[in-house]
Amino acid sequence: MKKPRPSDGNIIAHTTRNQRRQRRKEIKRDFGRKSIKGDTRIETTASVSSDRDGCNWTFVFDPSGRLCYWWSSVVSVAFLYNFWVIIYRYAFQEINANNIAIWFTLDYTADLLYILDIAFHFRSGYLEDGVLQTDPTKLRIHYMNTTMFYIDCLCLLPLDFLYLSLGFKSILRCFRLVKVYRFWSFLDRTERHTNYPNVIRTATLIHYLLALFHWNACLYFILVDRMEKVPKSWKFPTDEHGTLLQYLHALYWSVRTLTTIGDPPTPKSLPEYLFVIFELLFALLLFATVLGHIANIVTNVSAARKEFQGE
Repeated sequence: MKKPRPSDGNIIAHTTRNQRRQRRKEIKRDFGRKSIKGDTRIETTASVSSDRDGCNWTFVFDPSGRLCYWWSSVVSVAFLYNFWVIIYRYAFQEINANNIAIWFTLDYTADLLYILDIAFHFRSGYLEDGVLQTDPTKLRIHYMNTTMFYIDCLCLLPLDFLYLSLGFKSILRCFRLVKVYRFWSFLDRTERHTNYPNVIRTATLIHYLLALFHWNACLYFILVDRMEKVPKSWKFPTDEHGTLLQYLHALYWSVRTLTTIGDPPTPKSLPEYLFVIFELLFALLLFATVLGHIANIVTNVSAARKEFQGE
C-alpha cells in the first residue's frame, strides 16, 4: 500500500510553524529575549543576568543636577565655618576646658562633610565626548587622576594630632581652607542660574569685604599681642573686659584703616612702620577693586534695563 501524500495545506501549515519557531530562535539569539506562548513575557539580557547574579544597585550623581548643587552648598557652609573660625580662634580665644566640647563637635562635623564630599565625587558623573559617563570604575579613575582628589586629601591631613604635643593651635587646621574651590564653584553656579545675578554679586562683594575686615582684625591683634613695646594708641582693652570687646576693638581699627577713614595709629618702630605701610597699600588696592565691582554691577543693571526698554 502506498503511503498517503500530505495535502498542500498541511505542507504550508507545517512550513509556517517551522518558520515561526526559527524566527523565535533568531530573536532570542540576536536580542537576548524570549517569548512564552500563552503568556507573552519579554526579558532583556540585563534582567536575566541580574536575576542570575543578584541585583546590583548603582547610583551616579549628575554634576549639573539639583542634588549636586545643594550638596555643594552644604560643603560651602563647612568651608565658611573653617574660614571664619580658624583665624579668630588662633588670635583671640583658643580651645579650653570650657568650650572644648563645642569646638570639637563643630570641627569634626565639618571634617565629616569633607569626607562625605570625597565619597560624593567618586559617584559624580563626567562628560566624555559629550556623553555622561556612569561606569563606577571610570568615575573612580577619573576622579583620582584630577587635581581635586589631591586637594580633597590635603584638606583632611590629620594635623590635629599635633594638639597632643603643641597644645591647641587652631592654625594647624589651615589646610581645611584649600576647599575654597567648592565655595567658588557654588557661587559661580548660583550666579548663573538665579534670576537676580546682581543681587548675588552684591552679597558676595559684601561677604568678601567683611571677611577681609575680619582677617585683618585678627592679624592686627596677633601682631600687637606679640610686640614687646606696644604704643599707647595700639593698646587693647584688658582681658577683664572680655574677648568680645578686644575683637570689636581690632575690627574697628581694621575697618578704619582699610576704608581710609580717619588717621591710622602712628607707628614707632620698624615693624610698625612696615605693617602700617602694607595696610595703606592694601587699602588702596581694595578701594579700587570694590569700586570696579560696583561699577560693573551698575553697568549690568543699566544694560538689562536698556535691553528691556528697547524690546
